[in-house]
Amino acid sequence: MNLQFTLREIIFSAILAFIITSLLSYVRDILSLTRKRLAASGYHAKDTGRILRRCYRLFPTDIIQFHGETFHRGMRVHVTTSQKKDFEGQLIGLSRENMICVLTSRYIIAQELSKIQDMRVCLDEKKMEV
Repeated sequence: MNLQFTLREIIFSAILAFIITSLLSYVRDILSLTRKRLAASGYHAKDTGRILRRCYRLFPTDIIQFHGETFHRGMRVHVTTSQKKDFEGQLIGLSRENMICVLTSRYIIAQELSKIQDMRVCLDEKKMEV
């Protein structure tokens, strides 16, 4: 078996191999990005009930006193931490370790009560109480 290749065929093969490798690498990067995005998207709707049951067990106290105000489980609250981070969501409860849990639209956040600078009922929640 005598194989002889011209310089033109060798260069063409190298260019073709480079293009195919680049395409495969691009597809692999897109797929890994998609997997990371799905993993970081938080909790899924089908898991919400199970996650909330676990949160209710971990944060059993449903009435919280904070700076003279009373907050109840299920209230929509706006929280400002001592690091000046704001988040808004449904109050889940208070743990034995003095941490609160808030269910936001994307995350479930647990925060130490001592590191909360301000917590107030959201405006739309006040309108519903009136």
